[in-house]
Amino acid sequence: MSIDNNILVLITDISTRKSFDLANILTNKGIEIFLCDDLNKIDAAILQNAYGKKLKLLRKDEHFTQDLASIIEKNPSKKLVYFPIEEDTTILVYEFLKDHKYKNFYHNLPPQKAFDTVRDKGVFSAFCIGEKLPVPKEYNYKNLKQQEQIPASLIIKPRSGSGSVGIRFIDTKDELLACKALPMQEYIIQERLLNPRDVEGAFFLFDQGKMISYYGHKRIRTFPASGGVSIYSKCELKPQLKKLGCDLLERLQWSGLAMVEFLYDATEDKYKIIEVNPRLWGSLMLSEFCGANMMTNYCLSALKEPIEKTTINQNTYIRWFFPWELLGYIQSKGRIENFWNFDTKHTCYINTTYTSYWRSFLFTFYNIINPAKLKRLYQKVFS
Repeated sequence: MSIDNNILVLITDISTRKSFDLANILTNKGIEIFLCDDLNKIDAAILQNAYGKKLKLLRKDEHFTQDLASIIEKNPSKKLVYFPIEEDTTILVYEFLKDHKYKNFYHNLPPQKAFDTVRDKGVFSAFCIGEKLPVPKEYNYKNLKQQEQIPASLIIKPRSGSGSVGIRFIDTKDELLACKALPMQEYIIQERLLNPRDVEGAFFLFDQGKMISYYGHKRIRTFPASGGVSIYSKCELKPQLKKLGCDLLERLQWSGLAMVEFLYDATEDKYKIIEVNPRLWGSLMLSEFCGANMMTNYCLSALKEPIEKTTINQNTYIRWFFPWELLGYIQSKGRIENFWNFDTKHTCYINTTYTSYWRSFLFTFYNIINPAKLKRLYQKVFS
């Protein structure tokens, strides 16, 4: 990639590991980054040292427009590129773009209608059904209550939100009736495909409905082991997932980054689309490490510059060693083969690869002392 010295990438939500890994990848590419967030003095001090950059104020409230406009106007000679790191920040950016047009502010976001479609799981399911794309079968709560037994194992999940927050698994009629207090208009009920550990991710970069690049990964280990966050994965290209993901994103006229999740339905012998994440994904580092280079190509696509050609190396892996893989090792009582084999030639490590040991330590230290991060750790270990 021919680096334009005027590129300045806005890194928001800097307390997240996605932002940290993205910043390190771009810095290693020679692309200048600009940190913007709203943090207390202690968090800001630690993270500024971990990133090696000063932090500018960007509040996620009624001051967002004012703060973002100020950042743009104080950098008139720079080409500012926005990355969709978290959905709530991107929603604010969409609102900002309705009333503000700056020639030096760039992005490659999908049309807001497409973004809103994939964020609402009910709307998204209806869209896929209408387009004859395979998704888990959907059920109506009132109809289910009238049946003597539920027709299959079910999953009830919030129409909006990410991760496992608010999800309920239903195997009996009594468990279904126990959910009667839920505001069902805010939830979607679908058949439960009984292999949650085998969720397969396909990662795409699109521009106006056309694919720029794709890669995927296969989960090797998750935490918890029964099915959770990916902590050890291998790059894997699957033509059927590439085709299905492209069919979906082309019909959405997608632009930018997207993670499409699939589950294999053995009863129907086909993959089904579970959801789309319209933002950066946790294993984004593998994009750089395997050769897909989606982070740099996102910048180029936002700037409408020629895209860098890529070659994918499927013999590459990603590990999230601390704390999740280490906790999994402890829970297994040390029964994970080759656990202590650190192959840095073929494996990248979240929060470590592409940065110094000191900065990695500082970012890890921040996660250890941060109450919100500790709460999440406790919930995952003891849930």
